[in-house]
Amino acid sequence: MSSRDWSLFKYEIADFLFKKQMDEVYTQGLRAGAEYASRKISFSVHNLDISKMTKTQRIGYEASLAVLIDAKKDVMRHTGADL
Repeated sequence: MSSRDWSLFKYEIADFLFKKQMDEVYTQGLRAGAEYASRKISFSVHNLDISKMTKTQRIGYEASLAVLIDAKKDVMRHTGADL
Protein backbone atom coordinates (compact mmCIF):
# COMPACT_ATOMS: atom_id res chain seq x y z
CA MET A 1 0.00 0.00 0.00
CA SER A 2 1.19 3.48 -0.74
CA SER A 3 1.01 6.33 1.76
CA ARG A 4 -2.03 7.69 -0.03
CA ASP A 5 -3.98 4.48 0.60
CA TRP A 6 -3.13 4.63 4.31
CA SER A 7 -4.55 8.14 4.62
CA LEU A 8 -8.02 6.79 3.80
CA PHE A 9 -7.66 3.74 6.01
CA LYS A 10 -8.92 5.54 9.13
CA TYR A 11 -12.12 6.48 7.28
CA GLU A 12 -12.63 2.89 6.17
CA ILE A 13 -12.26 1.71 9.78
CA ALA A 14 -14.69 4.39 11.00
CA ASP A 15 -17.15 3.43 8.27
CA PHE A 16 -16.88 -0.24 9.22
CA LEU A 17 -17.29 0.38 12.96
CA PHE A 18 -19.76 3.25 13.01
CA LYS A 19 -21.74 2.93 9.78
CA LYS A 20 -25.12 2.65 11.50
CA GLN A 21 -24.48 5.60 13.83
CA MET A 22 -23.18 7.79 10.98
CA ASP A 23 -26.24 6.96 8.89
CA GLU A 24 -28.52 7.88 11.80
CA VAL A 25 -26.70 11.18 12.38
CA TYR A 26 -26.85 11.99 8.66
CA THR A 27 -30.61 11.36 8.61
CA GLN A 28 -31.06 13.40 11.76
CA GLY A 29 -29.12 16.28 10.19
CA LEU A 30 -31.32 16.20 7.09
CA ARG A 31 -34.41 16.22 9.27
CA ALA A 32 -33.20 19.12 11.40
CA GLY A 33 -32.22 21.14 8.33
CA ALA A 34 -35.56 20.51 6.68
CA GLU A 35 -37.42 21.52 9.84
CA TYR A 36 -35.41 24.73 10.20
CA ALA A 37 -35.80 25.76 6.57
CA SER A 38 -39.52 24.97 6.48
CA ARG A 39 -40.25 26.83 9.69
CA LYS A 40 -38.18 29.84 8.67
CA ILE A 41 -39.93 30.13 5.29
CA SER A 42 -43.35 29.52 6.84
CA PHE A 43 -42.72 32.16 9.51
CA SER A 44 -41.61 34.70 6.90
CA VAL A 45 -44.64 34.09 4.67
CA HIS A 46 -47.15 34.18 7.53
CA ASN A 47 -45.75 37.46 8.88
CA LEU A 48 -46.32 39.46 5.72
CA ASP A 49 -48.68 42.42 6.07
CA ILE A 50 -51.49 41.59 3.66
CA SER A 51 -53.49 44.74 4.45
CA LYS A 52 -51.17 46.82 2.25
CA MET A 53 -51.11 44.37 -0.65
CA THR A 54 -52.75 44.93 -3.98
CA LYS A 55 -55.26 42.41 -5.31
CA THR A 56 -52.60 40.81 -7.50
CA GLN A 57 -50.18 40.57 -4.59
CA ARG A 58 -52.87 38.90 -2.44
CA ILE A 59 -53.54 36.35 -5.17
CA GLY A 60 -49.82 35.58 -5.27
CA TYR A 61 -49.68 35.41 -1.48
CA GLU A 62 -52.56 32.93 -1.33
CA ALA A 63 -50.93 30.84 -4.04
CA SER A 64 -47.65 30.83 -2.12
CA LEU A 65 -49.47 29.66 1.03
CA ALA A 66 -51.00 26.76 -0.91
CA VAL A 67 -47.59 25.79 -2.29
CA LEU A 68 -46.04 26.12 1.15
CA ILE A 69 -48.57 23.73 2.67
CA ASP A 70 -47.93 21.15 -0.05
CA ALA A 71 -44.18 21.57 0.28
CA LYS A 72 -44.33 21.07 4.06
CA LYS A 73 -46.28 17.84 3.58
CA ASP A 74 -43.72 16.67 1.04
CA VAL A 75 -40.82 17.50 3.38
CA MET A 76 -42.54 15.65 6.22
CA ARG A 77 -43.05 12.60 4.03
CA HIS A 78 -39.48 12.45 2.75
CA THR A 79 -37.53 13.40 5.87
CA GLY A 80 -39.81 12.49 8.74
CA ALA A 81 -39.50 16.05 10.01
CA ASP A 82 -42.09 17.17 12.55
CA LEU A 83 -43.50 20.42 11.16
